[in-house]
Amino acid sequence: MNGKLLCKALREELLATALRLPEYGLVWMAGGTACARDPETGYVITTPSGLKYDQLTPEDMVVVDMELKVIEGHYRPSVATNLWMEMFKRRDDVNAIIHTHSPYATAFSVINEPIPIITETQANWFRRPIQVARYAHVEDEHFVTAPADALGDGFAVLLGQHGPVVVGKNLDDALERAVTLEEAAKTCSIARLLGKPIPFTEAQAERSYDYYTKRYGQK
Repeated sequence: MNGKLLCKALREELLATALRLPEYGLVWMAGGTACARDPETGYVITTPSGLKYDQLTPEDMVVVDMELKVIEGHYRPSVATNLWMEMFKRRDDVNAIIHTHSPYATAFSVINEPIPIITETQANWFRRPIQVARYAHVEDEHFVTAPADALGDGFAVLLGQHGPVVVGKNLDDALERAVTLEEAAKTCSIARLLGKPIPFTEAQAERSYDYYTKRYGQK
């Protein structure tokens, strides 16, 4: 590299986020993906395909444009970059995407069951149940459209028999959603051993989400 990296600060933030995924038990080895869109250039920076995060530097992050052309980087980008681009194209409010293999959330994708909204924290972050997109191999025709359709205007989707994808306005936002989603799936799994979890009604979840996003904290 020549020292004049594109989107240098965002590269550093992306790698820092990727390194936190194993800390939370959301990925292991070279699993998962993190990517972010730079609002100024429109470029997307993604982790490279199949490499362990703790062996990477900010220079190893790959910069691509919205047509999947590699602008800067010496590695191949995430193999699912076409899916991330489809989600970015459909959502102006999304500038970060994180894909994990977190076990409890993945378990719901394996049984093809949405994760219900059962806690207020979950409602705050997701507003509605997390749907499962039908299974698709990365080279299948509907690999891009099925998850993007299932995501809609929500904040997470389960890739069928694979694992969760969360989106956010920035990387911090997406990371907290990824952690919250796994905790929600874990809580739901434990609650089912004890009894029958009581899901939020649509109105309850909407009210919680509205309060958290508009009036909670230092807003």
